[in-house]
Amino acid sequence: MVETKQQKLNLTYKICVFGDSGVGKTTFINRYLTNKFYENIKSTLGATIHIKLLDIENGKVTLQVWDFGGEEKFKFLIPSYAQGCSGGIFIFDLTNYESLINVINWLPEFRKVSKNFPILMVGSKLDLKEERVCNKEEALDLMELHKLHNYLECSSKTGDNVQTIFSLLLKEILNHKGYNNFKLN
Repeated sequence: MVETKQQKLNLTYKICVFGDSGVGKTTFINRYLTNKFYENIKSTLGATIHIKLLDIENGKVTLQVWDFGGEEKFKFLIPSYAQGCSGGIFIFDLTNYESLINVINWLPEFRKVSKNFPILMVGSKLDLKEERVCNKEEALDLMELHKLHNYLECSSKTGDNVQTIFSLLLKEILNHKGYNNFKLN
């Protein structure tokens, strides 16, 4: 009887993080990459690319995390920068209602590139409970209306749900690509 050694997977996925300027995209990404909270981060100009290496049950995954500048003047770059994207995270600020509604301005730019990759909707700044103006029900309604894959809330300051969001998106991507039932190590 001959044993066959199962081939180790070495996968690379591009994740786009997008939303209005000032919603906390860069802080969110930095918390994920370093598990640290940095205040007073400058606005992203254009896009910045970050790399995160992960172990999965049968191999490795490299995440290319693209942080898109949220200013209107950079929006025209999205269709070309998002080319080859495997998943997305739309972030809005729970203390800024306009940033939630602006999902209607951001999604069409990404859907020009791909209608199929999973996109999560994320409400940031969960720690600012007294300043919150966006309610969960309305966010869920917008998520369903725009056919996004899930809705979560997080705080980059406390770290609440940051790792969970990226893990959930990676599981969605792996399932979308046909790699079912993989576990992150």
